[in-house]
Amino acid sequence: MNPSRLQRWVDELLATSAQQWLMRMVAVVAAVGAVAAAAMANERWWPFGVLLAVSLSIASAIRPDTHLPLIVIVAIAAHWLATVDDLATPWLPIAGVCLLAFHAATALAATVPVGGQLPSTVVGRWLGRTTLGAGVTVGVWGLAVVFERRDQAGNGPLTGLAFAIVAVAAMTIWSRSVDQSR
Repeated sequence: MNPSRLQRWVDELLATSAQQWLMRMVAVVAAVGAVAAAAMANERWWPFGVLLAVSLSIASAIRPDTHLPLIVIVAIAAHWLATVDDLATPWLPIAGVCLLAFHAATALAATVPVGGQLPSTVVGRWLGRTTLGAGVTVGVWGLAVVFERRDQAGNGPLTGLAFAIVAVAAMTIWSRSVDQSR
């Protein structure tokens, strides 16, 4: 390895701010949490998957501005789809929220240099939006479980109306957040 490249990595490691360390730790823990949720849902541990999630999430935390976070999300989602058949498992929203937290942490970490600090208003806004996304994830899972457990056939117009209401609510929230930022 080139000694100057190694020195740059060491310098970057030493220059990393506490805020950046926190975001990167959240990314690693969230990715491992998603794999653990999949293991709990299918009641089989996947040691290679845990090793893969840990190593790829650490690499993603080190370089959040690359395609590595996408690879982590795709690998965990593909594993979930291949091994878990139960839509009603409570581990599904946990895995979804973990992947959302991973994505939010790596995306936010990628927006500033390693030693940089984000203003608290930016972190607060990201945290609020991520929390809203987590709430929507849990809410949609809850609705899916309720609809799955009903003994009646599906209702296309009612499903379309529910989708339209959710779309209007999302657009309303988005438009208010855009207006506030100006």
